[in-house]
Amino acid sequence: MKIPAVKILEIAAIICAMAAAAACCKVEPEPEVKDRILLYYGAGFNDLSAEISADISQLCSSDYIPEKSSGNVLLVFQNLAEKNYLTPYTPVLYRVYRNRSGETVKETLLTLEPGTIAASVSTINRVLSHIKSTFVYNTFGMIFSSHATGWLPAAGNTENPSGKTVSPLSIGNEFSPETGTKVQYEMDLDDFADAIPMHLDYILFDACFMGGVEVAYELKDVCDRVAFSQAEVLADGFDYTTVTEYLLKSDSDLEGVCRAYYEHYDKLTGEYHSATVSLVECSRMDRLAQTCKEIYGKHRDELDSINPDDVQCFGRHKIHQYFYDLEDIMNQLTLDQAEKEQFGSALDECIIYAATTGRMVNLKIDKFCGLSSYCPNRLTYDDFYRTLSWNQATNMIQ
Repeated sequence: MKIPAVKILEIAAIICAMAAAAACCKVEPEPEVKDRILLYYGAGFNDLSAEISADISQLCSSDYIPEKSSGNVLLVFQNLAEKNYLTPYTPVLYRVYRNRSGETVKETLLTLEPGTIAASVSTINRVLSHIKSTFVYNTFGMIFSSHATGWLPAAGNTENPSGKTVSPLSIGNEFSPETGTKVQYEMDLDDFADAIPMHLDYILFDACFMGGVEVAYELKDVCDRVAFSQAEVLADGFDYTTVTEYLLKSDSDLEGVCRAYYEHYDKLTGEYHSATVSLVECSRMDRLAQTCKEIYGKHRDELDSINPDDVQCFGRHKIHQYFYDLEDIMNQLTLDQAEKEQFGSALDECIIYAATTGRMVNLKIDKFCGLSSYCPNRLTYDDFYRTLSWNQATNMIQ
């Protein structure tokens, strides 16, 4: 039976309409190569859990959340303490993006076994390796948030449980879900660096006392830039409402993040008027190390006679008084003009941005170059310090 011409036209119109509708609803494919990946890594099975949870909430409700079809990827890995330190938490890695309706979606990419410790080299390596195998990207940056005390050794110099409450805490301190707060886990600096299975564009440490020359030098082969604090970091940490604007929407503007951090605390009063922050180019650390080695060698007697009490310290409490201003250590030596210029030039080459409010709660900060350092004659950690890459390169502690 033949179909009337009018009917044929009606069918053709319907087909055209359906094709047009399909075109309007077409979902843009994801780019095969991502422009930027930002990972927030929250090791929060500790007394910072509430603050880290709040930071993640801010991050996931930022004005800029990339669409899935975007070349930008926002990832969150979280390990929190929801009820108490005896209740295991299930750590999860998820991708945060905005769907076509404008809603924020959290897509789970990896779920770990309940009770897994995030402050562990094996966990960091597992999470980063999963991301590396999942995405192809141009740049990759990580925010690491937890407790920390820079290069100081973990209990027993291992990620294994210490068997007792310890302080200082090293990197990423978390509690054991088996014993509550009686056993803690943390990582040594070199183990942390070795756990990173790819080269990162940057690492931002939202953690205390990470702003040391020892940290920047140890990480120079695994990341280009590092942002950190030389002193403590108040519990509120960085401003996560704007982080994605700086690090994903723009071209990884880490300096903007650091400046926003400083300006936020500089406007506050009382104990909240407390911040130290710097951004360092890790790839330029070799010249600084060579310069320090030459100066330390020429001024060995003076170096070994330094009184730490005469040097700007960033630790308010005795257990944290191992972080001193690197430039102020040099100020204790009788350098000639050429040596001063050589050191100043090498330091300036490394420091992209540095700022302080001039206080950390009740500690006055008069000298601030943007890098802390262990100080000769502190003695406590000399044996361990000799094993650090920075000391091997500079021979500060013989």
